[in-house]
Amino acid sequence: MDRLLALCMSPDQGGLELYFLKFVEFFQKKHDVFVACVENSYITKHISKNKIECRPNTHLNRILNFFKIRKFIIKNKINIIHISWSNDKFLAVLLKIFTPHKIKIILYRQMIISRPKRSIYHNFIYKRIDLFLVITKKLYDQACQYLPINNSKVHVLTYGIDKPSEETHISKKAFFSKHGMDPNIFTIGIFSRIEPEKGQHLVLEAVNQSVNKIQICIIGHSMDDDYIDQLRETADRYGLSKYLKVISFVKSPMSYMPCFDLIILPTHEETFGLVVAEAMLMGVPVIGSNAGGVPEIITHNHNGFLFQTKNSRDLKEKIDHVVENKQSLDTIINNGIMFANDEYDYHKHFETFETLIEGL
Repeated sequence: MDRLLALCMSPDQGGLELYFLKFVEFFQKKHDVFVACVENSYITKHISKNKIECRPNTHLNRILNFFKIRKFIIKNKINIIHISWSNDKFLAVLLKIFTPHKIKIILYRQMIISRPKRSIYHNFIYKRIDLFLVITKKLYDQACQYLPINNSKVHVLTYGIDKPSEETHISKKAFFSKHGMDPNIFTIGIFSRIEPEKGQHLVLEAVNQSVNKIQICIIGHSMDDDYIDQLRETADRYGLSKYLKVISFVKSPMSYMPCFDLIILPTHEETFGLVVAEAMLMGVPVIGSNAGGVPEIITHNHNGFLFQTKNSRDLKEKIDHVVENKQSLDTIINNGIMFANDEYDYHKHFETFETLIEGL
């Protein structure tokens, strides 16, 4: 495989950034893979070698970063740029145009494409993408419909999930004790960035409507502190304050999943729904919003449950079904484990990725 630069200037920490780190970790074991990222970012703190740290994304810094990365590419004879954060497209294209040797660009798209993008700018960008990878069939259809890119360059590459060993699993007793939760109460886990579009409030509304005693644990990076305040105010209004816990982002979410009786992905429209597939692998029942890429993972009443998007009443019905039939969910759990193992094999994912890269 040619020398590759994994470019991600995202300052955030979430599913995209976790995947980026796994990509780098896997390929650095076998190939010359370099990394360009923003100083003091979550990614930077977890990359130890072959990296170049850039300044935060301001107009002036983007210019300085361009020249810094260009010099780095020339020095290290890099001829492939991999990007996964959409905001890096323009930078990657400029590097391709103004680097003296030939550069190819791989874009791994992980967000929905909701409208046509065929302006002069988009034509300038997408005509220079050599390999456009998407994580779901729905996203493949959107790319072919909305983007000015040759369909032969578009490929579906579903996620590969690296299941943690049992030794890394978090102790439920210790975890619940640390955060003041009752291990004897049915507990829902929600793993995602904390913002309105992720729909955490829907779970609160659903639990408020239920007659069952349920506690909720939200784990994720806060994107909107006002929203967290709203969640707490809503919980207080419903008399659920002592049944709601909000915990900051954790490095290995899958290690925490077995602590929960149910994991819910209430997002308004999730492009893929990685949390759902991860929870299946860990043997935890799942409920997901019937939108985006989630229905490609959950087959309702077979390996999990789907609820009508943004409908807290329907979500409440699905939660109650799981709570009241907890002892008879083995078939659904096992179906989820088998499906996730078959569809999201970690090594198969990166082997397929490597084959696609070598085919450029």
